[in-house]
Amino acid sequence: MTVSTVDPGPSLRKRSLYEELYLQLKNDIASGKALRGTVLLEGPLAELLGRSRAPVRQALQLLAEDGLISRFEGRGFVVGPSGTAAKRIDLAESFGHLTQTQDRPIFAWQSLYEDVERIVVYRSFFGRFRINEIELARHFGVGRTVARDVLLKLETLGITQKDDSFRWSIVPLDDQRIRDLYEVREHVEPLALVHAMDAISDEHIDKMLSRLALALDTYPDVSAATMYDLELDLHLRSIQPCPNKELLSILQRTHCILTLSKHVLGIQLEMPEYEPFLAEHVSVFRMMRRRDKEGLMLAMRSHIHGSQPKVVERAATVRRTYKPDDYSFIV
Repeated sequence: MTVSTVDPGPSLRKRSLYEELYLQLKNDIASGKALRGTVLLEGPLAELLGRSRAPVRQALQLLAEDGLISRFEGRGFVVGPSGTAAKRIDLAESFGHLTQTQDRPIFAWQSLYEDVERIVVYRSFFGRFRINEIELARHFGVGRTVARDVLLKLETLGITQKDDSFRWSIVPLDDQRIRDLYEVREHVEPLALVHAMDAISDEHIDKMLSRLALALDTYPDVSAATMYDLELDLHLRSIQPCPNKELLSILQRTHCILTLSKHVLGIQLEMPEYEPFLAEHVSVFRMMRRRDKEGLMLAMRSHIHGSQPKVVERAATVRRTYKPDDYSFIV
């Protein structure tokens, strides 16, 4: 059984870059526009589409889980199910049209955002560091305005910070800050979800429960990209309809916790032997389906409270086992 992405609908959220790419590639493969046997390598495909590697990697993982592409004897994937023979087909022949047709304009900062986020999140485990905006732009071969836009986006998530002298720094993600962020989440997030509940349809909740059931059936054979997407189902997409935008603004600065798991769980650290949150998400969505506000508050608060020590432990493991790479823009 495979885990596939189910889109809860544009009324509840905007799609991320990797989701847009996944849907574009999926449609081309399913319609036959992408030629069977085309070899998909992360680097060349990212270069063709003008994207960074991170969203391309996530999109390919989801396509593989759908059975639309598969591993073969060489590197990367091949378009088609397992056993499909790789053919010498130019990537542009299958996907070149995607460089001209986009559902929305891709701003320059978005093309490198995922790569910068990953670098900065890993470094945040080890303390506060300065980020040189000029060196960041030079490293990625972009203008300073583009580099600043990336840092501004990271600032909204509580990952970077600008001081009174307009110098950028990485906000340390130490144990105390993780506990502080979870304290905020434990008090604010259940309330925001209850406020959002009336605007969430039964159909949306059923889709979320279906996705969780599929993941539970196949765990631990579930990609890091899918696990992160399931986190977003509850902690971002389902809360978005909350009419109190001040609550959403407060919660946005706690999203660095989600990025921690996004870049660590199943990538730097192996998936836990037992699923880390899926069953708890099921309990929350079931309370939502019953329209039980009191039960929803309790289930959500219990889930967040129980997650905090696990995240502290993961961060500590990364500090013990990971040596961050050196970059000229981090000092």
